[in-house]
Amino acid sequence: MFFIISVFFVITGVSQESISYYKATTDHQNISELKEIEFSTIEDTNLGTDNGIYWFKIDAIDLPRSILELQTSHVKEASLYDVNGQKIGQMDATRYPSFFIINKIVEYPLYLKADFPLEAHFPIQILDENTFAKKDKKNFLGIGFFYGTALALLLATLIFLLTTQNKQFLFYGILIAAVCISIMTRDNILYFFNAKPSIISSIELLGHFLVGLCATGYVFRYLRIKNNKKLIESIFVIISSISFISLCIYWITNTHWSFLVTDFTTVLSVVLLWSFTLYNSKNTKYLLIMIAIYTLDIIVLTDAFLLHGLGKSFFDFSSLQLSIVSLVNFTLIALALIFSFRRIQGKTVIMKHQIKMHLERLSQLSTYKNVQDSNDQYIESLIHQFELENIEIKVLDGISKGLTNERIATKHNLSVEKLKTVTSNLYQKLGIESDQEATGLFT
Repeated sequence: MFFIISVFFVITGVSQESISYYKATTDHQNISELKEIEFSTIEDTNLGTDNGIYWFKIDAIDLPRSILELQTSHVKEASLYDVNGQKIGQMDATRYPSFFIINKIVEYPLYLKADFPLEAHFPIQILDENTFAKKDKKNFLGIGFFYGTALALLLATLIFLLTTQNKQFLFYGILIAAVCISIMTRDNILYFFNAKPSIISSIELLGHFLVGLCATGYVFRYLRIKNNKKLIESIFVIISSISFISLCIYWITNTHWSFLVTDFTTVLSVVLLWSFTLYNSKNTKYLLIMIAIYTLDIIVLTDAFLLHGLGKSFFDFSSLQLSIVSLVNFTLIALALIFSFRRIQGKTVIMKHQIKMHLERLSQLSTYKNVQDSNDQYIESLIHQFELENIEIKVLDGISKGLTNERIATKHNLSVEKLKTVTSNLYQKLGIESDQEATGLFT
């Protein structure tokens, strides 16, 4: 279904007109000066970091009435003139800078001026009115399909979050919102509502930053790391800090390099998260499927966020194609979270029963001073079955008795940081979020 939709919606008209370009050295060139300049043939519509002001020369258009559209979300301003310097006004309520051309009232060649502050990306299409209208209908239908589905997933995520109190769904919701923001600006939807290009780019970069921030938050909250956990968390904090600083610099200065640094740190965060996730899942039977999906995700993310801005894009995905890839990913992640939640629920029910039995046995072991002194076979069986460590059993026993964190730490000779780490790991195994939930297991 997704394949059919993608093929159907990405069909667009291809211009057969002769268009050439020239990169301006100054902002004050006029049409008479352009007549003496030699324009170059367009061989690549994305020159990446070679940003600046460009002039495009359209020698002739065969259609009596046509629409010229500059399909890029990273253009600061665009204006079109005929050979006499007569300015052709922009069309209103369009997603991209568009100009309505009537051959009877213009003289060729036409000169299109465009300012690219971030990337020199200039896919220019010239279509007749009917083709332009049909293409817009298809695009808006695809846009409605994507955002409608994304909204439904957000609502479902909110329901799961409120029902289960599992904060994994909160991260999932933030991720959906971040990706939607990124694609919405790539779609240039805000331009349709007359938003300034600088505002659109700032919102787009915020979406990119939130994707990387979600990766960092997931590492701290859910990723189980036994070795070098502090070092790994410090690396993610450093990456997120650099990303935030470069984001702020872009908001203030609108410099191209700060945009690229934010994108680079975002991609790096996701790559590291996926790497650690695959390492932790190396014994799962679904490892090959996970590797295939994660590899595809990283390629798409790198191509869309980073390489496209450098003019090195391998696939040159349209915003609609990115939307389809995102929807597939959203669906897979949602299914994974639901199955994970069901597994945690089932395991927690069994755990509650086992823990209650365990506490009854503990109350009978009055001759022992602490849990570790006991060689009780049942305790060892519990530890083995649910992968609980001795220190986790002791901490859980303290929580069940209503002891404060300070009392538990002092009793077992633990630092505050060590107790937080032990408690966090314990709660992940139990599928709970707080001391109140842990205490509720015993009531």
